[in-house]
Amino acid sequence: MQQNIEVKKVTDKKMLIEFIKVPWTAEIYRDDPAWVPPVIKDQLHFFDPDEGYFFEHGEAQLFIAYLDGKPAGRITAHTYSRYEEKYDRDTGFFGFYECIDNLNVSKALFDTAREWLRAKGKKKMNGPQSFTIYDSVGFDCINNGRMPVIGMFHFAHWYEKHALAYGFEKYIDWFCFMVKKDGINWDPLFKMREEMMKKSDIKFIIAKKKDIPNRADDVKRIFNAAWEGNMDHLPLTDKQFTLMFDELKMVIIPELAIFAEQGGKTVGFILSVPDANPGIAALKGKLYPWRIVKLLWKVKRTKTLRTILMGVMPEYRGQNIDQILILMTIEIGLGLGYVQSDCSLIVETNKKMIGALKYLNSDCYKGYRIFQINV
Repeated sequence: MQQNIEVKKVTDKKMLIEFIKVPWTAEIYRDDPAWVPPVIKDQLHFFDPDEGYFFEHGEAQLFIAYLDGKPAGRITAHTYSRYEEKYDRDTGFFGFYECIDNLNVSKALFDTAREWLRAKGKKKMNGPQSFTIYDSVGFDCINNGRMPVIGMFHFAHWYEKHALAYGFEKYIDWFCFMVKKDGINWDPLFKMREEMMKKSDIKFIIAKKKDIPNRADDVKRIFNAAWEGNMDHLPLTDKQFTLMFDELKMVIIPELAIFAEQGGKTVGFILSVPDANPGIAALKGKLYPWRIVKLLWKVKRTKTLRTILMGVMPEYRGQNIDQILILMTIEIGLGLGYVQSDCSLIVETNKKMIGALKYLNSDCYKGYRIFQINV
């Protein structure tokens, strides 16, 4: 029986809502306990050209695939001028990929994104990046059945198959590590941390909740400098950082917002948040009051942290600041009743960080793979 597949551009708000709701309407994650549905209202803001940070420097086209008249998948094709200015002008991207397990629908989506990028003069299609390296990246390829932590995403297990069938090749892997309370004697490490602090002239300040918003400029300055040289890093724009930090400051645990200072100047930081994903999953994409109550209930009871942002100014590396920040986070977190902390995403080429996490007996429990193909 021949299937009728049609791919259409998203042209108005009605279609944008349809695009956002594809995972629901196509029942891609039916009975999948690892899926954390995005909040629809947040997605609408993200795709709004006036509100979303991406559209200051990027251009995107959204597409929906229909199978026999019903939504069956979606994809974006996009270009980002900031990436082109720093890296190359040959690479375009696809993102926000969702698709039923049908290789014909999948091919139609990839073909459409590829053609759009070819018309823009691109020679490579890289993704998924939704939209940039500090948003959702990669297909969930390692331990796919496990629910990710806050800020991370779960995708249907057949997406890697779709990419490989189309001819994509691996570009890079990003890993998630879970540091657990059990399996290691922490006391010697905490004593080592004390000795390192005694030998250092760096002060380590635990922020008060009211002071965290005032630290925003320091966080942005240090993050942008510290991550320079990381795979596909682009400094966060003012709008991008503000949108991210406004969300973070509501959930950052003050006792785990730690800043390293020398002579009154902030030179490093580490920020951790409770894993809210089980609660976000309970929202089912809608911000109904009773669901928000359930979210808050689950957040208060989580025993998992995510160390979501960290950085040390390049000129201060080699002074054990990062080790002290990490060990302080673990020690304080254990005291607060947390039993494990996620450290992600770590690019596969960051051998030093991966080695340090393995020394802490961490579990590489999830991984995301970015693919690339010639256009």
